[in-house]
Amino acid sequence: MAVLLRLTLVLLLGLASTPLAAVPAWRVSAPEAPGEVLLLGSVHLLRQSHLPLPAIVERSYAAADRLVMELHPADLEPAATAAALAQVGIDSPGLRTRELLGRDGLRELETHARSAGLEPEALARLEPWFVAITLYTGALAAAGYDPALGLDQQLGDRALRDGLPVGGLETIEQQLGIFKTLAPGTQRDLLHKTLEQLDEAAAETDLLVAAWLDSDLAALGLSLEDDFRGYPALRARLVEDRNDAWAPEVAALLQQEGTALVVVGALHMVGPGGLPELLRARGLSVDPLH
Repeated sequence: MAVLLRLTLVLLLGLASTPLAAVPAWRVSAPEAPGEVLLLGSVHLLRQSHLPLPAIVERSYAAADRLVMELHPADLEPAATAAALAQVGIDSPGLRTRELLGRDGLRELETHARSAGLEPEALARLEPWFVAITLYTGALAAAGYDPALGLDQQLGDRALRDGLPVGGLETIEQQLGIFKTLAPGTQRDLLHKTLEQLDEAAAETDLLVAAWLDSDLAALGLSLEDDFRGYPALRARLVEDRNDAWAPEVAALLQQEGTALVVVGALHMVGPGGLPELLRARGLSVDPLH
C-alpha cells in the first residue's frame, strides 16, 4: 500500500545507493518571493544496504535553513507514538478485526500473525487498520527494512542534532486519525489487501526503492496506481486529500527568507495530483533537481 501503510510505508527495490542516485527532487520558487523550497521525495523505510544517502539528499540538506517533514521528529519517538495510539484508540467496539473478517480471513490472519511471532487473538481484538499496519511493517522489518534508516527519520534526527529548525505538516494524531476514521468497509478492504500482499511485501518494496533511487517518476506513478486500484476512497484519504492540504503550506514557505527543505513520501510527488503539479497550478516555478 504505500504511504502511511508502508508508514509508511512506501516505496520499491534493494539496490545500494550510490552518489549517482537521483531520487525525486525539485526546486520551488516564485519571482518576488524571499525564499525557496527544495522538495524531496522520500522513502520511510530503508535497508542498511541503501546507505549512504544519495548525494542530492546531502546537498539539499546542506543548503537548508529549515526542515519540514510529514511529521515532526518528536512524533516519531516510540513514547510519542504510543501516547498517540492510546489517545486515538485501536480497539473501539464495533470495529474489531474479529467482527469484520470472515472465517477464512481470520484463518489467514492467524497464519500470518504466528509466522510473525504475534498473538492472533490479540490482533483480532484490534481495529483492522492497525492490524494491517502491524503486519505490513513487520513483514518489511523481517526483510531488513528499518524506519530508523528511512530518509525522514535520518534527516529529522540530524536536524535535531544540528539545531536546524524543524516542522511537521501533520501531527501523529492526525495521521493515525486518517486510518481511525476510515469506514468499516474500507478498513476491511485495507486489511484484506494487506493480507494478500504480505508475501510479496519485501519484493515490491525493493522495486519501489529502486524507482526512488533512479528518480523514475513513471515507475512510481505506476506503483501508486497499482497500490490503490479498486480502492479510490482509500487513495483519496491517504494521498490526494493530504496533498491538497500540504500544497498551500509548502507554498507559504516561500514567504520566509532562506531555503526550506520539504521531505514527504515519494508517492505524494507523482501524477497530476502530486505536490509538484499542485504547486505549478498555483503559479509557482517547480524545476527538477539533478
